[in-house]
Amino acid sequence: MDLDEYLFRRRVSQTEFAKALGISRNHLGEILRGRRNPSIKLAKKIEELTNGEVSKEEALFPKGRENL
Repeated sequence: MDLDEYLFRRRVSQTEFAKALGISRNHLGEILRGRRNPSIKLAKKIEELTNGEVSKEEALFPKGRENL
């Protein structure tokens, strides 16, 4: 599952999730739109906060953006 889908299904706002990650909502929005890639450390934190529903690999290499 990608992060955008996770947030939608769990009804978690970008603001809430960004706060839990320790980043700005704008930074998270850039990641979700594919304009930025998360660091490995941030990808691991995403995996932890989602209890593995979004793996660090999925956070780093979302479907549809494999070639970026």
